[in-house]
Amino acid sequence: MKPPTEQEVLRAVGRCLGTETATASRISMGRSHFVFTVALASGESVIARITRHDRAECFTGFAYWRCKLAKVGVPVPRVLAMDLTETVVPWPVMVLERGAGDDLCNVYAGLSDVEKQAVADDLLDIQHRVSTLPPGRGYGGVVGYHDKRCHGHWSGVLREYVAGASSNLSGKKRQRPAIRAIETALSELQPEFDRIEPLPYLIDATHQNVLIHKGRVTAIIDLDELGFGDALYPLGTARTGLLARGPEADCIERVAAPLCATPLRRRIFALYSAIASLKMLAPSPLGVTGPPAADSPISVRLHALLDEFAAAANEE
Repeated sequence: MKPPTEQEVLRAVGRCLGTETATASRISMGRSHFVFTVALASGESVIARITRHDRAECFTGFAYWRCKLAKVGVPVPRVLAMDLTETVVPWPVMVLERGAGDDLCNVYAGLSDVEKQAVADDLLDIQHRVSTLPPGRGYGGVVGYHDKRCHGHWSGVLREYVAGASSNLSGKKRQRPAIRAIETALSELQPEFDRIEPLPYLIDATHQNVLIHKGRVTAIIDLDELGFGDALYPLGTARTGLLARGPEADCIERVAAPLCATPLRRRIFALYSAIASLKMLAPSPLGVTGPPAADSPISVRLHALLDEFAAAANEE
C-alpha cells in the first residue's frame, strides 16, 4: 500500500468528521499504520490513522481496549470517528483526538532528573492500573478478550518474535552469534517463562506511543492490541529504544526495577532487550516503514546493544 497523499487524508478526515480540514502532515514514528496530524479549519488538530485493508481489526481493537483502559484510569485518546467499510475512503481510517506532547524517545534527552522521575512514577501508576484488568485466556497480543489467536505459554510468544525477526534478515545477518545466544537463553530459561501468568500489559507503550508534556505522561496512544504475559517485556523494548538514541535509559530502569529484583529476572530483562534490538533491526511484513538504514547511528548502536544484551542474557 502506498502512503496516502495529503489531499486524500484531508478528504478522509473531512468526510469522517463532517467538517472542513486545512492541512495534513505525516508522523514518521508510525510503523504499522500511516499516521498524520490533521489541522481542521476550526483551528483544532486531530490524528488520522490509515491502514491496509487486511489490518482493519487493529482499529476495532483500539476502540475495544480504549474503553477498557479508560475505565481503570489509563490516559488514552478518544476515538472521534472510525470507518472500516472503505466507503468513505478506500482504506480503513480512524480519527483520534490529539494528545498534548511528543513521544518519550523524542523528548527524553531534554528531561531533567526530576522530570524523569515523574515520568517513571506516571508509568508505574499506569502499569498498576493496567494490572487490575482480568488476565488473558492465553499469551501475546490480542485485539480483545474474545481473540483466540494466543499462545499457550509465554515462551511461545518470545520464540515467535525471535523467529519472525530473524527470518526477515538476510542470510549473513541471520548467522550473527547474538541470535544464537538469544536462542540459547530462550531454551535455558523456558521453564521460568512457562511459569509466567497471562497478566495484562501495554504491548506498545515503550519509547514510542507514550506522550510526554511538561515532564509528565499525558497519553498512551497505540492500543491496537493488549499484551498478556510478562509486563517486563515492553520495558526491555523501551530501554533498547532509548539507548539506541542516547547514553542512558534511567527512567525505564526505575520502572523495571520492581520487576527484575533478582539476578534471574535481570537476565530475563537483558533477553527482552536483546529481542527488542533484533526486532528493530529486522524488516517487518506488517510495517509501513522499514528498519533504520544500515549505516545510520541508530542501526550501529542497535547492533552493539544486540550483542551486549544477548551476552548478558547468558551470564549466570
